[in-house]
Amino acid sequence: MTVRDAPWPEGTPCWVEVQVDDPVRTSGFYGRLFGWTFLDHGEEYDHYLTARLDGRNVADIGPRPPGAERGGPSAWLVCLAVADADAVAGRIERAGGRLLVAPNDVGTHGRFAVAEDPAGAVFAIWQADEYPGAQVAGVAGAAVRHHCLSRDVDAAAAFYAAVFGHTVVPGPGAGEVALRLGGCEVASVAEAAGGVASHWRVAFGVVDVDAAAAAVVGLGGSVREGPYASPRGRGALLADAQGTLFEILEAKP
Repeated sequence: MTVRDAPWPEGTPCWVEVQVDDPVRTSGFYGRLFGWTFLDHGEEYDHYLTARLDGRNVADIGPRPPGAERGGPSAWLVCLAVADADAVAGRIERAGGRLLVAPNDVGTHGRFAVAEDPAGAVFAIWQADEYPGAQVAGVAGAAVRHHCLSRDVDAAAAFYAAVFGHTVVPGPGAGEVALRLGGCEVASVAEAAGGVASHWRVAFGVVDVDAAAAAVVGLGGSVREGPYASPRGRGALLADAQGTLFEILEAKP
């Protein structure tokens, strides 16, 4: 388990969020599944809901922005920590990525931008101010893994190494590479099979994968793959009641 109240090291996945048609309904699903409680940030922040595990921030659930297509599944957005969002935005473009949302201030919480890597995977960067990002990770009910499924593993890995200084080494899975900082893995990149578009994915920890998968079905979601054994532990690919994909992995409480 990692507990943190200061900004995460640059290049470390530090936050996940999802924008949906009905944040209240979606928060009810994840609240019952993971035991999250929620803080409503009010009208100033579009009533974004910050999910908390035992009083510590773990994720955001917010509304789709005006003009966004409604009715389809959303995707969890993985945010990587940076010390200077504007400087990193420049590195993203020089390394062959594309800015989708230029760096902008999120009130007094931090500075935020959204980008796409050369293989098409969307991610965000977060320069912390009052909000360092997730305050707990690596435990049941919080994010335990972040990984990029890519149509071009080599190009994606080279991009993240150039932008964030990751060291790229072989990962435990077939065709997978790990992204390391200071000798520790912070994320990974693997092939996106079956013609799936490049994308980032988050895995949340659970105590019992089979019980959690059954709970998801009971809450109106579905099991897309698994439960299965993997080099990183027992897990499953699931969809919530609105069709948003996420993974679960066994983790300690």
